[in-house]
Amino acid sequence: MIVTRLIKLRENKALKQFEVANLLNINPVTYNRYEKGEREPDHKMLKKLAVFFNVSTDYLLGLTDIPNIIDDYIKKSNIKQTHLTNDEKELLNLYCELPPESKTTIKTLTKTQYDLYVKPKLDEKAI
Repeated sequence: MIVTRLIKLRENKALKQFEVANLLNINPVTYNRYEKGEREPDHKMLKKLAVFFNVSTDYLLGLTDIPNIIDDYIKKSNIKQTHLTNDEKELLNLYCELPPESKTTIKTLTKTQYDLYVKPKLDEKAI
């Protein structure tokens, strides 16, 4: 499944195999072997490929036919896609794949950052 998905995703970006390999900082022969099915990416490379192609690792592995969890969520929830940048979508996709204990850590860090940088500005405006 990963073979056909990688080929399709690369072709959709109108890239050659060696271009993808260069952008991912891997040997072109290695990437070629991924697309031929002669080699499987390890979990770190799988994650890197998912981020590069803006899809979930589940999609690459054939566990779902939904390429991008966040795009599907946006469609179902009627949120205007223009409200999220590509960086925000990427972060949300990565977050969705984290185990629960990591999500708790991310929530805590995000809340701390919000309290430090956003909340004081909102408090200033209220005065």
